[in-house]
Amino acid sequence: MITKLVLLGILFSRKKPMHGYEIKRQLEEWAVGEYARISYGSIYYNLEKMEKEGLVASKSVKNSRRPERRLYTITEKGKEELMKLLRKNYFETERPYYSFDVGVCLMPLMPREEVLKALAKRIQVAERYIKELSEEKAELKGKVPFFVLAIIDHYLLHLYAEKKWLEDLKKEVEKRRSYFEDIEVGESESYGSDN
Repeated sequence: MITKLVLLGILFSRKKPMHGYEIKRQLEEWAVGEYARISYGSIYYNLEKMEKEGLVASKSVKNSRRPERRLYTITEKGKEELMKLLRKNYFETERPYYSFDVGVCLMPLMPREEVLKALAKRIQVAERYIKELSEEKAELKGKVPFFVLAIIDHYLLHLYAEKKWLEDLKKEVEKRRSYFEDIEVGESESYGSDN
C-alpha cells in the first residue's frame, strides 16, 4: 500500500509524465528511504503492476541521444485510488507494536550482564541514528519542502523517547539483581555488531 501511495502521489504532484529515474530522484529528494521501506529497485516493477491495474499509463519515448524510456502518468482511476489510499493513511490509526517488548518481558531469562550489554548497545544505536538524522535535517533545511523536515522531526522525537526509555530501563536492570536467575546458558552470540 505505501509504495503504491507514494508512487501515485509523486506522479500526481508533478503533473507531468515522468520516467523511472525521475521518480527515483523525487523519492530521494523527499527522503522517502527514511520513513517508508521502498526499494528503489522495485519502482519499475510497481509501475508495471499499477499500469496493469489501470492506475498509471505509460508510453515509450525515444530521444535521439538516449535509449528508449517509458514515461508514466497517473490515470483518473489512479487519482481516485490515490485519494482513497491517502484518506486511509490519514484516518486509520494504528497502535504501534515493538517486537523488542517481547524480549523485555522475558529479560529475566537472560543473564543480567548480557541484558545490560544489549541495552547499552541499543542506546548507542539510538544515539547514532539521532546524530545521523539531525545532520541530514540540517543538510536538507531550505532544500526540501517543510513536510519532509516534519517527517524527520517525527522520527527524531521517537528516537529521543526510545533512548530515554532504554536508559531508564537499563538503570532499573542495574538496581534489580534479584529478578535475574543464575541460569547456565550457552555462549552468547554477538548480534547486530554494526547496528
